[in-house]
Amino acid sequence: MVAILSVSTLVRFYLLTNASIWSDEGFSLELIAYPLTDIWKLSGRDVHPPLFYMLLHGWVALIGSNALIWTRGFSAVLGIVNVGLGIWLARMVSTPRAAITAGWLLALLPIAVRTSQDIRMYALMGVELTGATIALVYWVGKPKKNIYLVIYALLMLSGLYTHYFSIFCALSHWLYLLLIRLPARGAYRHIESPRWWLANLMIAVLYLPWLSSSLAQLSTFGVGWIQPVSSYSLPSAIWRFLTVNDGRGGNTLVYWLVPILYLAGGSVVMCKDRSRHSVQTLIVICGFLTVLVVFLFSFYIPVFVERYLFFSAVMMPIVMAMVLDKLRNQWAFFMAVCALSAVEVLGLGYLYKQQHTMNNPYEVADNRLVELMAYFGEKSIDGDTLIVGDAYLFYAGNFYNDKHRKLLLYYSPSTYDRANPSGFFAPMMKYGDDTFVESLDRVDTSTGRVWWLDYSDKESDEEADIPRRWHQVQQLSMGDNVMKLYQICAKAKADNSIKCE
Repeated sequence: MVAILSVSTLVRFYLLTNASIWSDEGFSLELIAYPLTDIWKLSGRDVHPPLFYMLLHGWVALIGSNALIWTRGFSAVLGIVNVGLGIWLARMVSTPRAAITAGWLLALLPIAVRTSQDIRMYALMGVELTGATIALVYWVGKPKKNIYLVIYALLMLSGLYTHYFSIFCALSHWLYLLLIRLPARGAYRHIESPRWWLANLMIAVLYLPWLSSSLAQLSTFGVGWIQPVSSYSLPSAIWRFLTVNDGRGGNTLVYWLVPILYLAGGSVVMCKDRSRHSVQTLIVICGFLTVLVVFLFSFYIPVFVERYLFFSAVMMPIVMAMVLDKLRNQWAFFMAVCALSAVEVLGLGYLYKQQHTMNNPYEVADNRLVELMAYFGEKSIDGDTLIVGDAYLFYAGNFYNDKHRKLLLYYSPSTYDRANPSGFFAPMMKYGDDTFVESLDRVDTSTGRVWWLDYSDKESDEEADIPRRWHQVQQLSMGDNVMKLYQICAKAKADNSIKCE
């Protein structure tokens, strides 16, 4: 186990700070700068609950730094804990060989490493829900031990305060208890236990303070950037768990075969489950239910995003380990583990090279913001102003603004409601009117110099109208971002939009 945890530490801290932060990480870093009461309030305007931000706020306050080694390191440590919990859970439901195999595969699982290098809540969600599942298994084995239900309730509650999709983990647990109530599964009466209902009532009561925010989110449910599901969504999700790529660029037969084998393996585990209280069936349900329910719901409202399904991804190595553990031939078992390990190592290679098809990765080749901001810090002078042409760059630009030059955000009233900011724009409430620029013609600086930061691949109808009296004197393009320096002229000739008088 020590060796596996060492490997999981190595792969999660390797190149941890190599990539620039991306928009959602910038959001996290911006939000945690608020007091806890404001984090609670502003999270009600976002698509995710507040617990991760509140914990990260406390962590940064304790350390005294929001440097990436600490903020991404927070997620990395949670990812390592998740590996340990995965081994623990696998050992409870299966053999020592299966537990070691599950830990090894989880340590190398690319999507788990990806979330462990992100200043987001997914690694925390994995810890909470895996821990809650462990507590449930303990309670099913010893139903008179109330402490297990107390721990379960607290972990499930924290999961719900971390990510709304934690509800599908709870649904998996209820479905499992219903299943083992059947005579064919032992007719266990845990689901009828007053203790179980009391624990879930406690979860519901303690969630009441956030209920109004949850209902408000449901009233505006749906995220515009999420693509509709298709026949490829489910197999591609399995491939993204394993390789952080959708798998569609390879052999078609292999593309479909791997997910089918995973489904078949899970079915075999359920059908041949002879474990006490059918706890192996619990793991299969946890591994498949969230993916399936979210996939079906996404035909109504698209919400199918692999990182939202992270708990199912964590269960995947445990399911695979239980399947492989049924191989009695040691050579076949060894070869199967090596094959899966090779696939995961291939995925880690994609991850470290940022050559993957996750929906919004911080690809090193494309996201060169840290270098552009370093260039700005080196070349700018006191009195210069940097205008960011897109809100999704503003938080990250602010994070890398080491010289603390003035940053402004160019915005259109049609795309951003300053009176009632919500979602991604919620943390902007702390900025005054002088931060927002609706008309570039009104911008003035003491040096007469304005820097412009934007995406380089915007459509012509999305580009800002640069005033004719701004004369471009420098431009630096890196990845999909561009930094420009303009000199503001007193006026420009009517027939010349480039040169100043």
